[in-house]
Amino acid sequence: MKTRLLAAPAVLLIFACTAPKETVPPAPPEPFVPRLTLRPVAVSLAKGATQSFQVEINYPEGARYLRQPVSWGVLEATGGTINPAGLYTAPATAGTFHVRVTREDFPEIGATATVTVK
Repeated sequence: MKTRLLAAPAVLLIFACTAPKETVPPAPPEPFVPRLTLRPVAVSLAKGATQSFQVEINYPEGARYLRQPVSWGVLEATGGTINPAGLYTAPATAGTFHVRVTREDFPEIGATATVTVK
């Protein structure tokens, strides 16, 4: 009987040593973090002058857009205008104004530039 009791643990040990190694599963993908960068963030212009603003955003993996999903605006009603391509036109009056760009796909993500018109 003693021989049988010793044989069983030895067999289990052999199976444990020869069993295939477990592989570590790949890490889950990092969650997408939307970003937006606006340039320039501050500019000084003459009355009626224009300034081109550029925005850089990242995209979720596999996402395809026909156009960059951003919207532009001037926060002050008399602060000039900005077109969909980011071209700002200063007003005919001096002051400090703010250009805002926001992601359309993540509306909580945006940036603001300060424009000083002299």
